Amino acid sequence: MAYIEQLKHLIENELIPDVEDHVDELFEGIASAKDATTDERTQLEDMQALRDEYKELLKELKSGDIDEEEAEQLYTELTAMRNVGEDDDDYYDEEEEEDEDDYDIFDHDNNDQY
Repeated sequence: MAYIEQLKHLIENELIPDVEDHVDELFEGIASAKDATTDERTQLEDMQALRDEYKELLKELKSGDIDEEEAEQLYTELTAMRNVGEDDDDYYDEEEEEDEDDYDIFDHDNNDQY
């Protein structure tokens, strides 16, 4: 039952609230612009469909339609997908600036190399 409970917790307390927050942000953006672009509408529809899928999955978990093995697989996939989105900002750290001293190994007084 461990993965079933972990999956329920993940969906109820993290995934659905995150998607609903994103849907709210999209609604606010559309409301402030007084109109939605095609991309915004598509993204909103996608987020609403994702939320509905999570709710359906939660319903299946609560009714016992998903066994422990399937719950483990789903939990692993969902946490992996979630972690990919969180790591996107790790490629560039704005606080870290290049230092000219980092390139000192390329500075040579030997002008006869070429």
